[in-house]
Amino acid sequence: MSDTAAEGAGTSPFGRRLRYWRSARGMSQLDLASAAGTTSRHLSFCETGRSRPGRDLVLRLADVLAVPVRDRNDLLEAAGLPPEYPARPLDSPQLAPVRRVLDQVLAAHDPYPAWVLGRGLAVVDANRAARVLFPGVVGLTSEQFVDVWFGPGPLADRLVNRAEVLRAGLAQLRREAWASGDPAMLAVLSRAGTLAAQAFAGSGAGATEAWHPDDSPVSCPVLDIGGRIVRTVSTVMQFDTAVEVTTSELRVELMYPADPDSDRALREVVALATAGAGAATGGSHPG
Repeated sequence: MSDTAAEGAGTSPFGRRLRYWRSARGMSQLDLASAAGTTSRHLSFCETGRSRPGRDLVLRLADVLAVPVRDRNDLLEAAGLPPEYPARPLDSPQLAPVRRVLDQVLAAHDPYPAWVLGRGLAVVDANRAARVLFPGVVGLTSEQFVDVWFGPGPLADRLVNRAEVLRAGLAQLRREAWASGDPAMLAVLSRAGTLAAQAFAGSGAGATEAWHPDDSPVSCPVLDIGGRIVRTVSTVMQFDTAVEVTTSELRVELMYPADPDSDRALREVVALATAGAGAATGGSHPG
């Protein structure tokens, strides 16, 4: 049966989900069946509901399609099978090793900013530098984080290359939302797009205008912190081999200074703010 015929024959709940991921990855039934070690006929029957896939086949299909961990459970349940991957709170005893890694990475990255993001870009944690430079960031929901990053406010005022940062951020969100198909990420993308369009309209920045300091090979924020220009480069750490839902959705954003002057500025700003906070705390104790 051809792809077209199969699509016209109706689909099962499992078939609808599988077709979504197959379409997202640009794979035909024949391509997917070959890569997963089955036949296109059997795969077609699974999509239309004439056959019920077994656990091993569902997991093989998910591997080939690079389906995120949370959505693998959805595929299994749609096929009438129990979920394979547990979903636990980050503070659960089972995730203590993950929490230790996150704590170590955040602490070691000081005095440069780093923060942990969860599903839909909710801010889970941040190190001292991030809390100093971006106060109030920890605990923000996905919507709040997008409002802070893409909307007007203190952060927008600090961004020297705001138009470029917004475009790069939108491109990243678009890739992640389309790759995952997660409704939470798609909602975040929609909100970010609306705010970015408003920002472009208000600033007069063109949709393709670019500003690359010193011919930088990557697009990253350039901050104005108290009149000091801080150029940054960012990277992301993830648990690529995660077999637990919460862990699979965590990402650690690590911001680095892009040059020696920015390095000095970051260190001095964070040290000064930390010293000020310590003095204020010390002064609040009774003598």
